[in-house]
Amino acid sequence: MSEAVVRRDTIAARRAGGDVHDRAERRRLIVEAAVRVIEDHGADAGLGAIADRAGLPRPHVYRHFTGKADLDQEVARQASLLLSAWIRPSLTARGTPPDLIHGIVGRVLRWAAEHPNLYRFRARLGAAAAVGELGDALAAYLRAAGHDARPPAHVVAGVIGLVDGAILWWLDHRDETGLDDLAESLAVQVLLVLAETLRRAGRTIDPAAELTPVTSPSAPG
Repeated sequence: MSEAVVRRDTIAARRAGGDVHDRAERRRLIVEAAVRVIEDHGADAGLGAIADRAGLPRPHVYRHFTGKADLDQEVARQASLLLSAWIRPSLTARGTPPDLIHGIVGRVLRWAAEHPNLYRFRARLGAAAAVGELGDALAAYLRAAGHDARPPAHVVAGVIGLVDGAILWWLDHRDETGLDDLAESLAVQVLLVLAETLRRAGRTIDPAAELTPVTSPSAPG
């Protein structure tokens, strides 16, 4: 192969690699712009507002996505990541089961109060992403209590749905109950669900026991 051909192939490879990087970066910028627009204006914000925030002509937005559903799913995933990062400290805290559940629920509720539009969007499209991480955290607390067990995924999903449903209602009816009262009520309900799940499996946890999460040998951290 001649030196000229090798040079052309190398340049083509660099351009192709750069194009892939540029597309990924442009896609990321669009998602971040959509997150900000939805946070400011709600889920019904138009494509034009997203394009303006991203600094792109409107027709260019969907060049980086298969359609509106693809963009919506990426925005919901990003909102889920933001919420997960916010509540993560509560998933590794030390405390009694009631205090731990109250801490997690309260932290979710505070994020929802500060980011109501993003919370609604995440709850509609991205809630399932939290099942794995929350299940891992609950399993770590069960190990701390001496149980090598993990709550079934459908129970974890049901708990997330319970919390999401109550918070979505509260976001539209804030005058009917305070944030702290709702957090307390939800924590009690979640604790009842988890306690009943353990009871059915022949296990119990002392509600007054101080627990520090224990990761499994195969788990990171």
